Amino acid sequence: MKSGRQTVLALALCAGFLSTGCTPGVQSVSIASGTATQVVSHHAPWSPLLKALDKSETAAMYKMQTAVNIQNGNLHTSFTVYGTIQQPNMASIQVHENNFNIAFYQQGQVAYQQDGTIWSPAQPVSNLNAYAGYRDVVEYAMAHHLPLEKMNRTYVVDEYCDVYRVVVPNGIVSLPAFLGGAPGASATELSSHASEVAYVLYVGETSGYIRQIQTQSVGVVDSVGSLIMQTTTIFQDIDNAQLAKVQIPVSLVQQLEQGVQ
Repeated sequence: MKSGRQTVLALALCAGFLSTGCTPGVQSVSIASGTATQVVSHHAPWSPLLKALDKSETAAMYKMQTAVNIQNGNLHTSFTVYGTIQQPNMASIQVHENNFNIAFYQQGQVAYQQDGTIWSPAQPVSNLNAYAGYRDVVEYAMAHHLPLEKMNRTYVVDEYCDVYRVVVPNGIVSLPAFLGGAPGASATELSSHASEVAYVLYVGETSGYIRQIQTQSVGVVDSVGSLIMQTTTIFQDIDNAQLAKVQIPVSLVQQLEQGVQ
């Protein structure tokens, strides 16, 4: 069970920080807190999205919530990641999947994972900036002259957002951790599929931050079969020192005080 939970945590960290898709063919936008469904422009300018990305990457702290849904035939997996990030190297993350929870805490180059009631040393995440992976997507799309669609404005969390959608080939960012080493999931093998991932980015009209990102992909990984993956990541309490400051978990403090490593 522990190895299974570690796999879920690895996937959750990857999904939370990258929110990538998997392989070919995307459908219409269908996930969300606020969901944009209508295209109002098929060729929107990139400058407002770049400006929002620049601002978002400089955020000192924020809370994030990622919902992940994966379907492989009749098998369906879903889990939710709740995280508080404080740049450059502090994080507190909880993963909820079915009947068990996993927790992760990082301060500097020291990290712990809680599986059940026991905290154990873990590998720290080198880059905790949850916005950083999206720059690769945007810059790739711009360099390859892919169309950026503007969708109908939508209310997310606490403000109206301008909404942008772009579809890019698979492989622009990494696969989820649990698929990265699977036979048929190498970059060469995946590139043989006409794969696509749809990204929908919600930019706050008042704050200027990216407030929500959705991804959707549908396709085939040779050793797994047909796979549908959807993610929705919401950012809130951005640069709110009272609500988004990372706190060390009480149970971890108690365990360390008892001398248990």
